[in-house]
Amino acid sequence: MYVAYSLPFTIFVMSGFYQSLPGELAEAAMMDGCGHTGTFVKVMAPLARPGLIVVGIFNAIGLWNEYALALVLVPSKENHTLPIGIANLVMTQQYQSDWGALFAGLVIVMLPVLAVYWAFKDKIHETMLAGAVKG
Repeated sequence: MYVAYSLPFTIFVMSGFYQSLPGELAEAAMMDGCGHTGTFVKVMAPLARPGLIVVGIFNAIGLWNEYALALVLVPSKENHTLPIGIANLVMTQQYQSDWGALFAGLVIVMLPVLAVYWAFKDKIHETMLAGAVKG
Protein backbone atom coordinates (compact mmCIF):
# COMPACT_ATOMS: atom_id res chain seq x y z
CA MET A 1 0.00 0.00 0.00
CA TYR A 2 2.85 2.38 0.78
CA VAL A 3 4.39 1.76 -2.65
CA ALA A 4 1.13 2.82 -4.29
CA TYR A 5 1.04 5.81 -1.93
CA SER A 6 4.48 7.07 -2.99
CA LEU A 7 4.44 6.01 -6.65
CA PRO A 8 2.76 9.15 -8.14
CA PHE A 9 5.36 11.48 -6.58
CA THR A 10 8.19 9.19 -7.71
CA ILE A 11 6.92 9.03 -11.29
CA PHE A 12 6.38 12.80 -11.39
CA VAL A 13 9.89 13.64 -10.20
CA MET A 14 11.73 10.94 -12.14
CA SER A 15 9.95 11.61 -15.43
CA GLY A 16 11.00 15.25 -15.24
CA PHE A 17 14.51 14.21 -14.31
CA TYR A 18 14.84 11.74 -17.20
CA GLN A 19 13.50 14.34 -19.64
CA SER A 20 16.28 16.70 -18.55
CA LEU A 21 19.01 14.15 -19.33
CA PRO A 22 20.73 14.62 -22.70
CA GLY A 23 19.28 12.36 -25.38
CA GLU A 24 22.55 12.42 -27.29
CA LEU A 25 24.11 10.06 -24.75
CA ALA A 26 21.37 7.49 -25.33
CA GLU A 27 21.78 7.85 -29.08
CA ALA A 28 25.54 7.39 -28.80
CA ALA A 29 25.08 4.26 -26.70
CA MET A 30 22.62 2.85 -29.24
CA MET A 31 25.07 3.56 -32.09
CA ASP A 32 27.81 1.77 -30.12
CA GLY A 33 25.65 -1.36 -30.11
CA CYS A 34 23.92 -1.08 -26.76
CA GLY A 35 20.27 -2.17 -26.67
CA HIS A 36 17.44 -0.34 -24.94
CA THR A 37 17.97 -2.16 -21.64
CA GLY A 38 21.73 -1.72 -21.75
CA THR A 39 21.39 1.97 -22.55
CA PHE A 40 19.09 2.44 -19.61
CA VAL A 41 21.18 0.41 -17.14
CA LYS A 42 24.67 1.49 -18.23
CA VAL A 43 24.11 5.11 -19.31
CA MET A 44 20.86 6.65 -18.10
CA ALA A 45 20.50 5.07 -14.64
CA PRO A 46 23.92 6.29 -13.41
CA LEU A 47 23.09 9.78 -14.66
CA ALA A 48 19.79 9.63 -12.77
CA ARG A 49 21.43 8.85 -9.42
CA PRO A 50 20.81 12.36 -7.98
CA GLY A 51 17.13 12.11 -8.86
CA LEU A 52 16.87 8.67 -7.29
CA ILE A 53 18.51 9.95 -4.12
CA VAL A 54 16.11 12.90 -3.90
CA VAL A 55 13.09 10.64 -4.46
CA GLY A 56 14.38 8.17 -1.89
CA ILE A 57 14.90 10.87 0.73
CA PHE A 58 11.51 12.51 0.21
CA ASN A 59 9.67 9.17 0.15
CA ALA A 60 11.47 7.91 3.26
CA ILE A 61 10.68 11.04 5.25
CA GLY A 62 7.10 11.14 3.97
CA LEU A 63 6.45 7.50 4.81
CA TRP A 64 8.21 7.78 8.18
CA ASN A 65 5.86 10.63 9.17
CA GLU A 66 2.77 9.08 7.56
CA TYR A 67 -0.30 9.20 9.80
CA ALA A 68 -3.62 8.80 7.97
CA LEU A 69 -2.94 5.55 6.11
CA ALA A 70 -1.44 3.88 9.18
CA LEU A 71 -4.43 4.97 11.26
CA VAL A 72 -6.82 3.27 8.82
CA LEU A 73 -4.79 0.14 8.02
CA VAL A 74 -3.45 -0.75 11.49
CA PRO A 75 -6.41 -1.21 13.84
CA SER A 76 -4.57 -2.93 16.73
CA LYS A 77 -2.97 -0.68 19.34
CA GLU A 78 0.05 -3.00 19.66
CA ASN A 79 1.13 -2.31 16.06
CA HIS A 80 0.56 1.45 15.86
CA THR A 81 3.29 3.51 14.26
CA LEU A 82 5.15 6.33 16.01
CA PRO A 83 3.06 9.23 14.59
CA ILE A 84 -0.14 7.51 15.76
CA GLY A 85 1.42 6.86 19.16
CA ILE A 86 2.38 10.50 19.60
CA ALA A 87 -1.07 11.64 18.49
CA ASN A 88 -2.62 9.24 21.02
CA LEU A 89 -0.28 10.60 23.69
CA VAL A 90 -1.41 14.15 22.95
CA MET A 91 -5.09 13.11 22.96
CA THR A 92 -4.85 11.19 26.25
CA GLN A 93 -3.18 14.14 27.98
CA GLN A 94 -6.01 16.47 26.94
CA TYR A 95 -5.52 19.54 29.12
CA GLN A 96 -2.74 18.15 31.28
CA SER A 97 0.83 19.09 30.55
CA ASP A 98 3.15 16.11 30.52
CA TRP A 99 5.67 17.84 28.30
CA GLY A 100 8.46 15.45 29.21
CA ALA A 101 6.67 12.41 27.77
CA LEU A 102 5.59 14.34 24.68
CA PHE A 103 9.08 15.69 23.93
CA ALA A 104 10.61 12.26 24.60
CA GLY A 105 8.27 10.81 21.97
CA LEU A 106 9.15 13.57 19.53
CA VAL A 107 12.86 12.95 20.03
CA ILE A 108 12.33 9.24 19.40
CA VAL A 109 10.60 10.11 16.11
CA MET A 110 13.29 12.60 15.07
CA LEU A 111 16.41 10.57 15.91
CA PRO A 112 16.32 8.12 12.96
CA VAL A 113 15.75 10.96 10.47
CA LEU A 114 18.60 12.97 11.97
CA ALA A 115 20.87 9.91 11.97
CA VAL A 116 20.18 9.26 8.29
CA TYR A 117 20.74 12.93 7.49
CA TRP A 118 24.00 13.00 9.46
CA ALA A 119 25.24 9.85 7.69
CA PHE A 120 24.41 11.11 4.20
CA LYS A 121 24.66 14.90 4.60
CA ASP A 122 27.44 15.35 2.04
CA LYS A 123 25.57 13.27 -0.55
CA ILE A 124 22.33 15.15 0.18
CA HIS A 125 24.01 18.55 -0.27
CA GLU A 126 25.74 17.39 -3.45
CA THR A 127 22.43 16.11 -4.83
CA MET A 128 20.55 19.29 -3.98
CA LEU A 129 23.18 21.41 -5.70
CA ALA A 130 23.50 19.15 -8.77
CA GLY A 131 21.11 21.19 -10.91
CA ALA A 132 21.86 24.58 -9.40
CA VAL A 133 25.20 25.23 -11.12
CA LYS A 134 25.37 25.63 -14.85
CA GLY A 135 28.36 23.78 -16.29
